[in-house]
Amino acid sequence: MGISSRSGIIILFVTVTLSTLVLFPILQIVVERDPQLSAYDDDWNDISYFRQALEENEDTSYNVSAILSNPAILDDIEDPSSSLLVIVGIESPYTELELKILVKFMERGGSILVFGDYDYSNTIAQLFAIEFVQHQLWDQNYRDNVSFIETKAYLDGKSYNVLLNEPVAIKDLNSQSLNLWTSNIDWVPNVFMRTSQNSWIDSDDDGAITPNDEAAPLSGFQLGVKCDLRSEKGEALGSAIFISDSSLGINHMWNENQNSFFLIDLVESIIGTDGEVLFDESRHTQESFGASLFQAALGFYFLLSGDTLVLQIIRLNVLVAVIILTMAMSLRQPEPRRLFHIFDIRKPRPFRSYGHNLDNGILVLQEVFLERLRLRYQIYEFDDKSRKERISMLPDLLNSYNIPLDDDFKVLVGAPKQIRSNDLKNIAQKLSAW
Repeated sequence: MGISSRSGIIILFVTVTLSTLVLFPILQIVVERDPQLSAYDDDWNDISYFRQALEENEDTSYNVSAILSNPAILDDIEDPSSSLLVIVGIESPYTELELKILVKFMERGGSILVFGDYDYSNTIAQLFAIEFVQHQLWDQNYRDNVSFIETKAYLDGKSYNVLLNEPVAIKDLNSQSLNLWTSNIDWVPNVFMRTSQNSWIDSDDDGAITPNDEAAPLSGFQLGVKCDLRSEKGEALGSAIFISDSSLGINHMWNENQNSFFLIDLVESIIGTDGEVLFDESRHTQESFGASLFQAALGFYFLLSGDTLVLQIIRLNVLVAVIILTMAMSLRQPEPRRLFHIFDIRKPRPFRSYGHNLDNGILVLQEVFLERLRLRYQIYEFDDKSRKERISMLPDLLNSYNIPLDDDFKVLVGAPKQIRSNDLKNIAQKLSAW
């Protein structure tokens, strides 16, 4: 039976109404994830200090902006040789069409700076026959915790003491898995940052150094690589710089060692003291589903931008189809391994649960106590363990590490049912001062 025009309008109205009032609020909760590594947010794991330093440096004059949807804007840059694209933490892979734009940008003289580790940075690295090895990297040159590796970066004859947080190794591949370059383009790799020779790749992901792990050569594993492009005639073109730690430039790490000085001087060595710096925000998770939908819609329209008659016909239907398609794209996209950071302890303060729910208050205090115990005495057996697993391991670890405990702390982890509501505040105050 055919559907009349009036029935079709009613069905369309009901569909739009249900999508707006029911489906959209549900996806607002399901798809939403906390944003990070943004140049325009001020949280501890964002890179706004990096952006502000480039904008406010009195010795340089940079035009700092952002890419929100896709890298097609790079085609409109008049002077690519004085332009730098900064990519920090690739949470969604670049498509082949977007990679072609990056390749064209670099062949015209532009440069890209990629900070990556456990993400999709290999979608760009494959163009240069290198790979981010996404396994834990151990180095004897660590500070406070094995996650923090100290090393030196070399730039224009100067050395910088740099502190990295859970970096990965960069390894050379025998060949490219994807070649989008023109036939007369070549590049020269230059390693400017390495681990010590006493470092290992945790190949079996067992959290310990074993004979199955890969040991570093005498020169150490690569942590920073610069690839300078050359034409067939030897003319200098653009460049790509890879650093195997997406958290090197975050706000919390900005003032550690000489991180800030190194990053500012690195940008200056690439484009000088006057140029354009673009931060690619299109690879980051947005604050809300609405923002993610808008970002995906722009990217989808970009994929349909062409000159053929078929694509022009398809574009006439984008306003109707893009909502459904982008919803499917956002839900199908696999989420990369979440980076565990030592300072990423987003738990409610103990006093918030005091007086409301005794059981929740005790659980919070136990988790805070066990985490502080791990950090204070560097108990690496606690890494990636749950609260119950840590409590079961605690007696043996206290003996092996010879750790004295306050009586209240013993009751907290050993006999929590004996704690009364008026004891929570005293334990919390001791834990705060401990």
